Amino acid sequence: MTRFPRTGAAQASLLAGGSILLLLALVHFEGCANVAAPPGGPPDSIPPILIAVYPDSYAVVDWTGNREKVRFEFLEAISEQNLQVAAILYPFEPRPRVEKGKRELRVRPRAGWLPDRIYHIRVEPVIMDLFQNRIEEPILHVISTGPAVPENGTRGTVFDRIKGRPLREGRVDMVLLPDTLRYGGTADSAGDFNLATLPVGEYYAIGYEDLNNNMRADDFDRSDTLIINLGPADTLVLDFQVFRHDTLGPQLVEVAPVDSMIVQLGFDGYLDPDAPVSSATVEVLSLADSSTVALDTVYHAWQYTVWRDSVEDARRDSLLQALDEAEAAAAQDTAGAAEAVEREVPAPQLRPPAPAEQEEAPAEGPGEPAALPDRRLYVIATGPIPPGAYLVRVHRLLNLSGLEGDSEAAYDQPEPPPPEEGEGQEQSPPEPPPDTASAAARRGR
Repeated sequence: MTRFPRTGAAQASLLAGGSILLLLALVHFEGCANVAAPPGGPPDSIPPILIAVYPDSYAVVDWTGNREKVRFEFLEAISEQNLQVAAILYPFEPRPRVEKGKRELRVRPRAGWLPDRIYHIRVEPVIMDLFQNRIEEPILHVISTGPAVPENGTRGTVFDRIKGRPLREGRVDMVLLPDTLRYGGTADSAGDFNLATLPVGEYYAIGYEDLNNNMRADDFDRSDTLIINLGPADTLVLDFQVFRHDTLGPQLVEVAPVDSMIVQLGFDGYLDPDAPVSSATVEVLSLADSSTVALDTVYHAWQYTVWRDSVEDARRDSLLQALDEAEAAAAQDTAGAAEAVEREVPAPQLRPPAPAEQEEAPAEGPGEPAALPDRRLYVIATGPIPPGAYLVRVHRLLNLSGLEGDSEAAYDQPEPPPPEEGEGQEQSPPEPPPDTASAAARRGR
């Protein structure tokens, strides 16, 4: 090998050349530091495609510690963005260790794999390629470090108990007892959920509205709980009726007269709409002489609505019947020509069709409540309540949380409004129509 002496000029030239090379290298490194889509070619609009997972789903592996990882391999390079929230591990670990290769994602528990566990790995739809195309659905993968993966599961719906409709994107947790290992998932936009391949055993199941998105049920979240036993081949249907639970029984906070015979009672929480109430539940006492107001019925809000509508329907049917009788009497007095017109123009049907002719009502969904909870009761007296001051006492009333409460409140029954002019006076029946055709036309209107 020939060795050249390093003179001063040679050293200066070498240093100058080295500085130029170093500057070019730094410029090149800076240009490569920003990950970007390769230039040229048509734009890519297809999200990353999963082509393999190692080990296979439902595999039983002999893993312990931190060395082994579940690998998700994609068809193309994936971005480094969102790695911290890319996966959730069950038994519940919201932030497992996630690493990235060029085309793969590697996941493991931060504390390492434990024996005799069934692990659920959920890759969230935040994984994207270099063109910012995200995967559209989560990726679910199951492995075991001991027992065989059972073919069981739970499915059902999370309902909003107060509004009587499915809860959009509620959460469901299945806590295995007594180990308190927690599995879970999120309901879809229709409130439906499906959790499969769970360890065999007894579970504390909870459906809830995750208000702060911390993936656990807090005291302020609306929730519902069940205790279930899940076998190796069971498929259980669970429906959760979520609401915010009370810690005390219902308390009477408002009394409002509806009319001279009906009083509305308002409470500080929702009442159980299926709990029976009667005149033994409520007392109304006169503060003037401690006499008791005789009560006919006590209704939940939904029962009162049904009763009120039935009364209005009966009143309307009575008026229609009186009109029909008046028109029938007028028809008997008309000439034969009018009878011919009546045959040509049939009278429209005023009453509801027979049950066979009515449209079949849609069946309620499984678990969907028939009566919605409310904060009100309605008390109906046997006769008009005289004006004055009264005390209302409520005994052992049950709220939606299953708690009983006794409470009382005072109110003033006002003077009844004076009757309007002409009210209560006998009115003459409507003047009969001149002919049957006009009567039929009026009924049609």
